[in-house]
Amino acid sequence: MVKISQNVSSDSLFHFIRKIDWLLEILEKRSFQARYVYENTLEADYKAGIAMKCFCDIPLGVIKKHIHSYGKFGIGIKKSFAKKNYVTPVIYFHKNSDTYYRYISSIGKNDIFGSRFSLFPYFKVDSRTIVKDGRKRIERFYDEREWRFIPGEADLIDCTKLTDVEIEQRLKKLNNKLVKERKAFLLPFDFEDITYIFVQFEKDIDSVINVIKKIDATEKQRDRLIAKITTSRQMERDF
Repeated sequence: MVKISQNVSSDSLFHFIRKIDWLLEILEKRSFQARYVYENTLEADYKAGIAMKCFCDIPLGVIKKHIHSYGKFGIGIKKSFAKKNYVTPVIYFHKNSDTYYRYISSIGKNDIFGSRFSLFPYFKVDSRTIVKDGRKRIERFYDEREWRFIPGEADLIDCTKLTDVEIEQRLKKLNNKLVKERKAFLLPFDFEDITYIFVQFEKDIDSVINVIKKIDATEKQRDRLIAKITTSRQMERDF
């Protein structure tokens, strides 16, 4: 009897977003740009702004829930490209994770935020209880199998003593500055590194093709890139 194994990961990593403009910008710039994102620990004893670009390592067959949470536009990249460029899986922890708390207690707050070699940006809680519309539900981040691109030159922003409003304002200011600089915190790629381009509807395909046709590349490269476009709706039906 042949035993059939079911993969729980993919040869691609996926980055999903909510707006087609963000997708077109990634293609035009041939790069992902990290943005500051707010992260905290279970007890919120440490709160940080971390410059990152996130990807998920999920087979297409189980990605339906993910795109509903993060957006129906996206790009798939080769996992080999990600590894070559230091994109790394996060380290999931929970309230009884001894490794995490021993790490935090051993290095102290100054080294968490003062060193660019800190592991803190790669830690993520495995789940969290979220209240939405008056109802509690458990968000299982572990199911996302997240990988992160953390720019080596990026500072880790200490937000521990800030209110949620102050954190939002500070990170928004930093991200606006990154957008203006355009060349900061980039993860550049070649078109051969792309495995999928996702749009929401059929009508969105033309917008992506128009951008690809203007890109400085050979006709063969552009044709191959166009062939990688598919709709999220089609993917949901097929898988």
